[in-house]
Amino acid sequence: MIEALHNSIFYEKPEVVSSAPGKINLMGEHTQHSDGFIFSIAINRRVYVSVSSRSDDKFIVYLARENSLDIITKKSLSKIEKNEPITPVKAVLNSLLEFDIPGLNICLVNEIPPELGLSEISAVSIALYFAIRQLQNLEIENDRIFNLCEKLGRYFSLFYESKSDSIALTMARSDNGILVDCRNFKYEYAPISKNFKILIIDPRGGEVKRTIEDFLKRGKECKDALEVISTINPQIYSLRDLTVDELNRYSNFLDRTSMQRVRYIVSENERVLNFVIALRRRDISMLGKLLFDSHLSLRNDYEVSTSEIDSIIDVSATINTVVGAKVFGISNGAFVLTPRNKAGEAIRIISERFYETYGRKIKIYVTSPENGVEVKLVS
Repeated sequence: MIEALHNSIFYEKPEVVSSAPGKINLMGEHTQHSDGFIFSIAINRRVYVSVSSRSDDKFIVYLARENSLDIITKKSLSKIEKNEPITPVKAVLNSLLEFDIPGLNICLVNEIPPELGLSEISAVSIALYFAIRQLQNLEIENDRIFNLCEKLGRYFSLFYESKSDSIALTMARSDNGILVDCRNFKYEYAPISKNFKILIIDPRGGEVKRTIEDFLKRGKECKDALEVISTINPQIYSLRDLTVDELNRYSNFLDRTSMQRVRYIVSENERVLNFVIALRRRDISMLGKLLFDSHLSLRNDYEVSTSEIDSIIDVSATINTVVGAKVFGISNGAFVLTPRNKAGEAIRIISERFYETYGRKIKIYVTSPENGVEVKLVS
């Protein structure tokens, strides 16, 4: 598809085509800033990028979703507008100017649902970095690309992804989840049965979601609590170093809200590791318990859910075939883990009950774990 589109826009075949998936965290929301663990899967919605060389220094970029054509010069990259659809493309190009790359024709097709917190910006960045690296034979290692992606956050006022997100988007494997350690950025895989489907549920408006400021405030609350704890025990360098049992020792030194925030982070790190163990043991009941427990802690301790999302989780818990469900992102939506052959039943029940309660339809995306970034030369 993108090869034909590239040809129709630029009247030439692309030389390289790449794609990167969106992703969703099954466990480990908001733990990355405390050196924690995240367990993610790549989803079946992707960003596709095609590139071809130009004889001048201009970058001509076509964005299919916006049906827009931008002409970018290297000089213009000194000033990049924030939060525009073209912003991640400009930011990537600007970061590569030190390699003295020539002009490019770039076509970008984005299938990732917007505003759902599915790492859309990171997917655009990763797909573009890998395409240009392949085309220009740039000597730039994956780890440097991951670091560059993280630095792009200054161009966005929204809650931007971390290095762990870029690693997951790049290294993800089909039929597997990827566990990333946010202290040393090592990763490993855990198999997810082909008999499972993940339903990503978008309530589509309605109740106001949490704001970026809410999450910055929660991050500060965790940081302030860590300062108190590390003053008492200098061997605690991050919340990652605590267990739930150890945390109780500091309860007299933290206010109620701080204790709630830290309790979520510490307990979630334990749940992530136990989730991986449960996957490897194929312990379905344990998977479900961990998912629902994670949601309860996100709702009660970290306070990031909404009543609409809670209602989706509550309905999911009444469906015998559903394994588990929880809120994801900055209260972007919910996801449900269900057997493949029962996914249709879960979709029907959740959709009907939500419409009965709120009088509007929800959007549900169905996915399995997919591969990470893919790059190919066009012959």
